[in-house]
Amino acid sequence: MKDKVTLVTGANSGLGKATAAAFAAMGAHVVMLCRSRTKAGAARAEIEAETGSDRLDLLIGDLAVQADIRRVAAEFRHQHERLDVLVNNAGISVNERMVTPDGIERTLAVNHLAPFLLTHLLLDRITGRIVNVTTGNFRQMDLDDLQWETRPYKAIPAYLQSKLGTLFFTLELAERLRDSGVTVNAVHPGVFQSNLGKSDGQPGLVDRLAA
Repeated sequence: MKDKVTLVTGANSGLGKATAAAFAAMGAHVVMLCRSRTKAGAARAEIEAETGSDRLDLLIGDLAVQADIRRVAAEFRHQHERLDVLVNNAGISVNERMVTPDGIERTLAVNHLAPFLLTHLLLDRITGRIVNVTTGNFRQMDLDDLQWETRPYKAIPAYLQSKLGTLFFTLELAERLRDSGVTVNAVHPGVFQSNLGKSDGQPGLVDRLAA
């Protein structure tokens, strides 16, 4: 990983932060794509102190907004000629149905459509690996109601459905890039406590799955 250029989404906490720190410790140039500049700056400072790396850059953007995804992709392309490893880690779980500025149900937008769009915008710069973080539990996708417009919204099924979409995306992209030298994998990191789904005192996704 020494001198490899890596991009990790959702890198200010949880699995994303741990991944960014691991890459930094191995000598990689790490680009941390985060929504909050304050949280991203604090995470970068902690990783710098932990690893001694001075090769951590920030990209700030909201993956729920497709204009932001296009902007951060353009910024990355302006700053870097190549991308050796892309880790699509950022994910959300919300307790009630929310719609993005693009009119898309928020869980689907962030967990599935954002990595799909970001990956394609950077695809011609990717030289090595694409890693999509997903889950080991899935629910069938309701292709007639992907945005929960006719069904009562349920947070866990919505999360699992969005991650299944990312698995389908991974399998198809891996097939399309079979002879390109770029590998595409989905990874289930296991169950661990994180901030996923926590807001306004509500229990996180792991707590709700275990309930």
